[in-house]
Amino acid sequence: MKFMPIFTNEDISINYVDSGSGEPLVFVAGTFTKLQSWNYQLSYFKDKMRVIAFDNRGAGKSSRPDYPYTMDMMIMDLKNLLDHLGIDEGVHLCGSSMGTMISQSFTLKYPQTVKSLILCAPFAYYPSKTCDQNELAFNVLKDLDLDKRVEYYFPLIYSRGFKKKLVENEELYHKISGDMNFCAQLIDPPEYKDYTNQNEVLRDFDIRDSIQNIIQPTLILSGSKDKMSIPGMLEIMQEKIPNSTLEIIPGMGHAFNTEAPEKTNDLIWNFLQKRIDS
Repeated sequence: MKFMPIFTNEDISINYVDSGSGEPLVFVAGTFTKLQSWNYQLSYFKDKMRVIAFDNRGAGKSSRPDYPYTMDMMIMDLKNLLDHLGIDEGVHLCGSSMGTMISQSFTLKYPQTVKSLILCAPFAYYPSKTCDQNELAFNVLKDLDLDKRVEYYFPLIYSRGFKKKLVENEELYHKISGDMNFCAQLIDPPEYKDYTNQNEVLRDFDIRDSIQNIIQPTLILSGSKDKMSIPGMLEIMQEKIPNSTLEIIPGMGHAFNTEAPEKTNDLIWNFLQKRIDS
């Protein structure tokens, strides 16, 4: 995977990867999460499509300005990157967690750009009280060293079986915790300000009354053991998004694309093959 030069638009620099050829498959990361969280998908799909992934502002090697971020900012970062790459149509957009919020919002604003939508561990709304709870957790986290932050998040985003696997497999633990972990990484880790600034993207997010306007073929993916899922969310999304399919991966947590990459890749590829022009 070749790292391309960082793209800069005004005061925001976006770190991204761009590899392969064919129809573009764009991966949008979750809160506090780096593009490396998609490593298992990037390595699989780069021989099948043009794959693009990037660090959102406030994460990885992208800019981390110290002010509260908004959904409009995240949408425009994605739009500016696609414009820079000369992509204005035919995008297969795949988001995870907060990345599903960005992906759905982007699709509603630029429907002509998006060909299909893949929503991993999705949200169509996010309660403000959860943002307040997040703030309290960040206040505790800021006093913990990086290893302790990683350990704090593991129970929230991974299944019990995968946590046990990480404990038993030191090489896998370092691979995941170093670069691929959701919410905390030892390489280019989030700072306290990054947690709080990205958290504001989630506040008052609610597009439940708009998602019926998403007409693109949509794959909704979830792990059956996702502790971060809001009860009833998946059913609401499947019911309201007209051309949507729901797939539940048994026994997996919020970050199922790193827990069960083969199953995740198979489901995504089976969905995409029907939408790619031959």
